[in-house]
Amino acid sequence: MTTTSRITIILITLLIATLACGRPTTSAATVYPVSHPFDYYGWVYVFYDETHNDLARISSYTNTAFATSPEQVKILAPFGFKHIVYMLNEQATLEIMYANEGQSMPDDGSAFHEQIIPDYREKFFEAYRQYLSQTKDLLISADVYSQIDLFYIADEPAFHRNVYVDQDFLNQYADEFKAVFTEKQSAIAFAATDDPQVVSARPQSCPHFDPPPSLDVVIVDPYFYNFSGEVDVSCERAAIQKWLYQDNPLSNINWAKQFDKPIIVVGDAEIRGGQSAKDCHITETYALLKDDPAIAGLAWFIYDKEYDEGGYIRGAANDPHLVEVIENLGRK
Repeated sequence: MTTTSRITIILITLLIATLACGRPTTSAATVYPVSHPFDYYGWVYVFYDETHNDLARISSYTNTAFATSPEQVKILAPFGFKHIVYMLNEQATLEIMYANEGQSMPDDGSAFHEQIIPDYREKFFEAYRQYLSQTKDLLISADVYSQIDLFYIADEPAFHRNVYVDQDFLNQYADEFKAVFTEKQSAIAFAATDDPQVVSARPQSCPHFDPPPSLDVVIVDPYFYNFSGEVDVSCERAAIQKWLYQDNPLSNINWAKQFDKPIIVVGDAEIRGGQSAKDCHITETYALLKDDPAIAGLAWFIYDKEYDEGGYIRGAANDPHLVEVIENLGRK
């Protein structure tokens, strides 16, 4: 992806994708289990079904998996993942809200819903409570509720000010989740921009929201690019550390540390314009983060072979070498 806004668009697509998008299980060389220093360690991988998946291979060296439906949670159960992250879908709440109003959902993902729906805040949270209750009931009915410990409840809200209108709105959003899923943990990925040119071109963007007080885990995604495109970060550890912790203008680790919450970093593991993520960026990201006690987890983005953004961004599974580099981390 060339911008964080595109990440959000594609993530929404992933969340609503059908399970028919899986790919055939592939054979792989033996990969021996490894114990990682992270509590959460895994791949963002969501295009799989019961017969088309790489979960046996992935589960041999990770402990965290992602699911977008009760059916996927069932599929994950035999593989023994320590953590299952269930990804909520804000689009479902918006669709419920518009249906409650007898209106069709706008096709424009940047539409300001507050300008369309009178009493938007009240009606959004009414729909959100419906969605949360329905989701919990589905998970309980499928007998998978107990297997999920972390819910990914929102993706980069500062890039979606047309949905999350202000800090109080985001705080309530996290609180409403806790009111329904009282015993479960919540996570939000944070990225933002204060570049006037970007905000002018994307009025739904704004500077950072803070993590809500009731939020359990803060996620950041300091990829090796910004709104202008690729950033040429050298292979020197100091340069990589400076980018991850400080220089990335969209999302960085030092910003997250001020809130004293566990941090999960989404590691840059994509193929962009035919070029895979640099080996040194992968290995040094791992080495730097494993020695930082503030980092609770590292999840690589993104595995799925089917993941394709305009032919430019593709999932790591399309490059066996990139996957092997990550498989071999921690084995030396």
